Amino acid sequence: MGFKIIPIPPINLVAEPISSHPDIQIFVHNNSAFTHPAIPRDVIKSLEKYCNVNICSTKLNNKYPLDIPYNIVCIGNIAFHKVEYTPSEIKKYFTDNNISLINTNQGYSKCSTLVVNDKSIITADKSIHNIAIANGIDSLLITPGFINLPGYKHGFIGGASGLFKKTILLTGKIDHHPDCETIIDFINKRDINISYLSKNPIIDIGSILTI
Repeated sequence: MGFKIIPIPPINLVAEPISSHPDIQIFVHNNSAFTHPAIPRDVIKSLEKYCNVNICSTKLNNKYPLDIPYNIVCIGNIAFHKVEYTPSEIKKYFTDNNISLINTNQGYSKCSTLVVNDKSIITADKSIHNIAIANGIDSLLITPGFINLPGYKHGFIGGASGLFKKTILLTGKIDHHPDCETIIDFINKRDINISYLSKNPIIDIGSILTI
């Protein structure tokens, strides 16, 4: 598809199954990326070719919720996260850019949320769904599970997807998901395309972050 791919190497600071997940190590919004202080220098160099990189002071830890600081989701000018653990550098960025930061009990906000457009999301998390609706965001609540994440019972739809312009990138097929038709219909009604990146069942890889 013409993308330059920047793989994220695993780190030993968080649980092994999510150790190379981009949405654990990096928060990306528009032309800015925010990373934890121990991210490898070669990753920073690769990112700097495409965006402004901010190395934050907040470290990662393998005990929840100390592994969630960068797992933030933005929908338009609203961001969802467990605010107590949001890095101060990102909070300042939100303030400077008039982005409202709203607290949610779901620390893994990014991997729990598929952003369809600036006004719509898909999630299996009831707390994110309810907060989205309360803030004027259309939200499709789907059945939890049916997304692979080796090492865990199941993964999450946000961690198995990414959004680039008007195309949603899915890591695999969702035919086996009980809400498959509803998901596709919700996306299509918003004039958004779907690109399936493999013929295998969808898998949570820690989000596809696009710059």
